[in-house]
Order: sequence, then C-alpha cells, then structure tokens
Amino acid sequence: MYVDPARYRQGVGRVLLRHALAADDSAAIECTVPAGNDHARALYDSAGFVVVGTKTGKPAGNERFAATGHAMEWHRP
Repeated sequence: MYVDPARYRQGVGRVLLRHALAADDSAAIECTVPAGNDHARALYDSAGFVVVGTKTGKPAGNERFAATGHAMEWHRP
C-alpha cells in the first residue's frame, strides 16, 4: 500500500490500513515495510503490527535491485 507523497501526514494511510484490516477476515496479516520508511513503520506499529524479521533481497515485481525490509505481522484480536 502506498500513499501519494502529496497526501502524507493527512490520515490517508491510516484510513486505507483500517479498511484493509476490516475487509480481510484472515486471522493474521503480513506485510513488509521498507527499511528507512519510519513513517510507514510507525503507522503499522500503531495498528498493532509487530516486526518478526528483517530481510534483504529483490522485491517481487521489481527484481532490478535489492532492498531491505521489515517483515511485520498483525493478528486479529
């Protein structure tokens, strides 16, 4: 999930994340947040996601470069 930089700090990401969590009835949801994206990491932290690992590799769909990301999980209460 990405937000247009012109819309940062306006609550758009929080609304999108809440919608995604409500629309998915899975017991757990996983995502990867790019290392260095502190605002995104704070958003997922505030929603109850926890870091379960850090990985480096070529992102699916953009295999031209390697990146490091934090694997995060959220468990339905």
